Parts: sequence; structure tokens; C-alpha cells
Amino acid sequence: MIQKFWGCFAMVFATVIWGFAFSAQSSGMAFMGPLTFTALRSIIAVFSLIAVILILDLCRKKGVSFWGGLNTMEEKLFLIRGGIFCGLAVSAASVCQQWGLKFISAGKTGFLTALYIVIVPLLGILFKRKTTVALWIGVFLALGGSYLLCGSVSSVGPGECLVIGCAFLYSIHILVIDHYAPRCDCVRLSCIQFIVASLLTVPVSLMAGEIWSIEGICKAMVYLLFCGAGSSAIAFTLQMVCQKYVHPVTASLLMSLESVFAVLGGYLFLKERLSLRELLGCAVILAAILISQIPLPAGKGEKKELSQ
Repeated sequence: MIQKFWGCFAMVFATVIWGFAFSAQSSGMAFMGPLTFTALRSIIAVFSLIAVILILDLCRKKGVSFWGGLNTMEEKLFLIRGGIFCGLAVSAASVCQQWGLKFISAGKTGFLTALYIVIVPLLGILFKRKTTVALWIGVFLALGGSYLLCGSVSSVGPGECLVIGCAFLYSIHILVIDHYAPRCDCVRLSCIQFIVASLLTVPVSLMAGEIWSIEGICKAMVYLLFCGAGSSAIAFTLQMVCQKYVHPVTASLLMSLESVFAVLGGYLFLKERLSLRELLGCAVILAAILISQIPLPAGKGEKKELSQ
């Protein structure tokens, strides 16, 4: 019970950081390109997590080791594989989201990104998991909410497409975490994923011709530190901890709060204002998220299986 409580608390804290991070990401791009911002926040996340690993190992007095308590080669390879797959997913998702913020507001980005909570159980169909009527209602509501939020089908631009693509990629990321986190040290798993993200995004940024300016980095440092140490290192690690102890449906419901804090952050820090139609779209998407998480009732003699 205590582990579940702290898992829920960790998830809520992570959603607050993620929600406000949209404003920081948008502000940071005034000084650098989206690929450069993603690469630098990933590097900051790596150093932040290495520091956390060192502190935790010293506090446990078990000696400093990258592998922690892993002894067998099988356990080490499992951790590395998990970090690589998580890193691939989070790199692609972060780049799509960051690029999308060039075109649309932080609040709108937050709600479109939150569509992953509807997409995750849909992807579960590929693994022959049962779906519910509530899930399909949520899907159609999410489509309607997205229509209202984006304006119309004809007004869906590159920003909306990138962020919706980001939602699909984060859905994959959640499923990968769900597979690896229960058997891994979450801090080390998160550290490896951002090492992979750094190795991918730094050369891509340079090949894309984005300028790495010391002046620009210094001006964006506050935003980079918040997104690197806060949103990437702390929040993603808290997500892994949450998914280790809390049921996926509960975790998804808590993660839906991210979109609310994204709109709040855009309003407080960027002075963004959503139209009545866009606010209605946000409300419909939030309703879709909540409805889609209604559990599937267990049949007689069957183990209860949920939509996710």
C-alpha cells in the first residue's frame, strides 16, 4: 500500500514537471533549434542521473558500480536492451514534440501529446489484449476533441502532425517501460535511455546544420536545466518508478494531468490563450482519456483484465 501511494505521488509530481516543461521547451527554442535543444537536455539528463546513481550507491555503502546489484550477464544485457529501446522511443518522441512546438502553442501540444493515453490500450490489441466499449468511446471522443482543438481537418498543419506522431511514439515508450522497468533499476534504465538519446540527437543536430552557440546555450540554460534535469532525468525516472508499483490504468489516469498543467503553464508563463472551441476540444480529449481507462469487468472464473 505504501509503495502504491508513493508511486502515485511520484506520477503526479512527474506530470506537474512535464506540464510546465512545455512552456520551457517553447521558450528555449528562441535561442536554438529543436534538435539542439533535445540533444542538450538529453546530455544534462545523463549527467544528472549519473550523479543520482553515485549518491545512491554511496548512501547504500555497497560500492559504486554502474551495474548496481546486477551480477549475471543476462541481467546486464536485459538492462542494456531496455535502455536502448527506451532511448530510441524517447529520442524520436522528444524530437517530434520539440519540433511541433515551433508551430503550435504549449497548451495545445500538451493535450495532443496526452492522446498517448488513448493510444496505449489500442496498441495493446496487437498483443491480443481485450478492449472495452469504453475504450472505443474514448477513441471517438479523442478524435472529436482533436478536431475541435486543431480547428478542422484542413487546418491540421505540420505542428499538429508532429505532436500526434509524438503521442504514438510515447505510447511505444510506455509499453517498453512496462516490459523492462519491473526487472530493472529504474535510475540506471533511465540513464541508459538518455545516453542513447544523446548519441542519436547530437550528430543529427549537427548534420541538420543547427548552430551550437555558447551565447544561445547560456541564454537558454534555465530552460535546458529544467527540461534536462527536471523533465527528463527526474520525471521520466519517476514514471518508471510509478509503473513498477502502480497499475497501468492508474498510472495512465494520473499521467492525463500532464495536459492540464501544460495549458496552465502556457497561460502563466507564455500568456497563451485558447479559444472557446479549443478549450472545448481540451475538455473532450480529457473526457476521452478518463473514459478510455474504465476497466474491463472480469468474467466468471476469469482473472480480471483491464483495457490496458
